[in-house]
Amino acid sequence: MFKVQSWAMSNIGCCLVVLGMLMAKSATAQESDSTSSPSPKIKFSDIVQIHGYIKNLNIVSISENPLIGNSTENFLHNRINLKITPGKGFLIGAELRTRLFYAGKTATTPTLHENYELDGGLVDMTANIGRSDAVLLNTTLDRLYLGWGNQKVDVRVGRQRINWGVNLAWNPNDIFNAYNFIDFDYEERPGTDAVRFQYFGKNMSGFEIAVAPREKWLESTAAVMFKMNARGYDLQFIAGQYRDEVTAGIGWAGNLGNAGFKGEAQWFAPFEGFADSTHTVSGAISVDYAFKNSLYLNGSLLFNSNGIDDSDPAKLVSFFSGTALSAKNLMPTRYNGFITASYPITPLINSSLAVIYGYGPHLLLINPSLTYSVSNSFDILLAAQLFFSEFPEITPTGISSSYQNLSNSVFLRVKWSY
Repeated sequence: MFKVQSWAMSNIGCCLVVLGMLMAKSATAQESDSTSSPSPKIKFSDIVQIHGYIKNLNIVSISENPLIGNSTENFLHNRINLKITPGKGFLIGAELRTRLFYAGKTATTPTLHENYELDGGLVDMTANIGRSDAVLLNTTLDRLYLGWGNQKVDVRVGRQRINWGVNLAWNPNDIFNAYNFIDFDYEERPGTDAVRFQYFGKNMSGFEIAVAPREKWLESTAAVMFKMNARGYDLQFIAGQYRDEVTAGIGWAGNLGNAGFKGEAQWFAPFEGFADSTHTVSGAISVDYAFKNSLYLNGSLLFNSNGIDDSDPAKLVSFFSGTALSAKNLMPTRYNGFITASYPITPLINSSLAVIYGYGPHLLLINPSLTYSVSNSFDILLAAQLFFSEFPEITPTGISSSYQNLSNSVFLRVKWSY
């Protein structure tokens, strides 16, 4: 196995685009030659769709804790989403995420420059294409795949999102590409380098097989998911390999009266020392309800058998940074609760409030936000994230824990979509 160097990203993308154009031209020519009767003229936009956005995000974070400190973050973010449908059933997808960090913590910290250049996939499609003491320009292809499908099957090869989770905040079933709910600015969520086959049966039944290989097989993920519908509930059953562990899971989505009721659970156990080792179970259930006045509520509970019951600073800090996040470790604490509410104050202004609580260190995140839609393609977001938790501190008499306001962050984002 090998990794493709970062400089190859643009070549891969260009090759796929050119291939798609040639296939599109061929398909158009074959269609016109196959019949003598006039056919509707195929437009370029019928074959190639390009959309995306440009946004600027400014973050100010304040903390009295010396281990966290004050910081600012500023970056421009450009996303380009490209889809090419060159022939019946064929699809080429490429999505490029480029961020220019300027005058903030990331831009001025060399070690963070290196972290942003890391790519967790089989193929290295992330690169820093420009950096200095105050600026970092980073780009990554977080989607790049070839696909073919019809009403019964769908096959995709390449970097893609495999979304097996059903809940809003926590998804133990997302063994291929878990995401951090706190990272609200990454709407598309991470992808993974994989081969995926889907079969669609009757009455919402079917199955999926997905393999995400890595350089070493015990770092890979491979699983099958069966789907069915019973008594109005969509059910899914998962079994396979998660890195160096065997895994199995279940998920469901249905209704309790007029409220939505969803849940998922995943079990993990190492191949080596299976009988003597500690197994991990992660499970989440959620209920959501939309009122007639457009108020929306969603509540969820998460159990993480691998979570902590105390204020371990290393695990808390690593969770906030996203480095410790995985399908088997969606929160650093064992027992967790989540509730969110959203309400359109006016047709152009939407408000929301999300609260996450972790029992043990009494980890608390309060996340209010306001979104103003200036037009269909332009909006402004104002948000905050307030973190509280028990946290160790050194005193003259030794080490003790106290409940602290660890950090407060304010976000201002301007976004233009095209």
